[in-house]
Amino acid sequence: MSGLMSGLMSGLQVDKLGIKLFISDPESVSLKAFVPVFHTWIQKQLVEGHLLIDLHDYSHIPYGPGILLVAHEGNFSIDMADGRPGLLYYRKQPLIGTAEDRLAAILKASLQACSLLEEEASLGKIRFRTDEICVVANDRLNAPNDERTLQQFHPVALAVFTRLLGGSDFAVTPTSENPKERFGISIKTSKPSEIKNLLDRIP
Repeated sequence: MSGLMSGLMSGLQVDKLGIKLFISDPESVSLKAFVPVFHTWIQKQLVEGHLLIDLHDYSHIPYGPGILLVAHEGNFSIDMADGRPGLLYYRKQPLIGTAEDRLAAILKASLQACSLLEEEASLGKIRFRTDEICVVANDRLNAPNDERTLQQFHPVALAVFTRLLGGSDFAVTPTSENPKERFGISIKTSKPSEIKNLLDRIP
């Protein structure tokens, strides 16, 4: 296990990773439509392994966090950063297991949320792209956006996404080289799968 991932994904409160999957047809997105959906999630506690607590509407902020669903374990949002709407999940609480296990668990929570949204009739036929998945470290101190962090993070991401993508070829690239930005990687493949198929590949 790399030194960074040992810290990033340990019980030291620096395992704050985010996963974002983009909406296939962003023009069809109405942020307000997600408000009643997320309220239902809270009422019925629909997300496995999460205590859903509250909802915040930031739809008035351009390129902002959109609609934010707060859980004890992590936050879900229909994120509008860079004008690219998508489901963003940020883990807040520590997980157990190896670095690969923990990254896979965060990825699984993201995919489960996407699956629930794709099944939501009130949202029409919303779909999420799986040809591009972004991973972001929300910890500038322990995961600075530099080459060393990328070298240490890469083997763990490679192991997890090789399993997730079923052996399909994919590329791992940094989302930004600006040291003032958060560290992140983009995983791109030319052979995307359905959300449910990806979920079946994560224990």
